[in-house]
Amino acid sequence: MDILVEAHSGLRWLVLVGLIATAVVGFMRSSSADSPEDRWLMWVAILFDIQVTIGIILYFVNQGWEQSGIIPIIHPLAMLVAVAVFHIGLSRGRREGGGRGWRTVAIMALISLVVVLAAIPW
Repeated sequence: MDILVEAHSGLRWLVLVGLIATAVVGFMRSSSADSPEDRWLMWVAILFDIQVTIGIILYFVNQGWEQSGIIPIIHPLAMLVAVAVFHIGLSRGRREGGGRGWRTVAIMALISLVVVLAAIPW
């Protein structure tokens, strides 16, 4: 079980860097005509999904609902909201296409990043 905790902790940094990179690149490309279809967006989404899945497994295996503080309620709910916001942003951005699509992806990635940062039990 310690390996899952370490993986969850380590992936956190990759997800944070991925969200920051998505927001920065999205805002930089918001004036271009390219559609947000880059392969690295898929990898950021996959990392985020793996991170949340490991968190859910840890929550149920370690009976997270019996813990005190931010872990039992706010952390898991906020992370589910953050991953949903990110995926909604990717979907809407691809549908809109072009600079407007990149701007949507960037804004939703930024919102997701804020939610994640607010809910991490530092």
